[in-house]
Amino acid sequence: MTDTNGIDAAASLGAFFAERTAQARAEAAKANAARAEAEQAAAAFAERQELPPAVGAMKQGWEMAGWFTERSSRIGSDAISGKASREQYDQAKAEREAVLDWLDANGYEVPGPYR
Repeated sequence: MTDTNGIDAAASLGAFFAERTAQARAEAAKANAARAEAEQAAAAFAERQELPPAVGAMKQGWEMAGWFTERSSRIGSDAISGKASREQYDQAKAEREAVLDWLDANGYEVPGPYR
């Protein structure tokens, strides 16, 4: 490629792509590790009906309670805007209640805001 002021543009562009490739590999490795952790947690739950250990200050049931609450709220908003049906919202709401009841029945803490 053109040599401008002693700089090989092709080599510089090659460095650009090499850096982007290295970054993508690092992100893929991180994503693969997260996927493996999620698969391990899913397998452990399927086998023992136990949630994975808590992370940091978060209690074991909090993440699940939060996820199901956010999901039912999102589907409720979608039902209002016509992107989801009332039946989908009712199903999500029922699933949320079932999960919260399961968490309670199995000794997992469910924070008040999720009730």
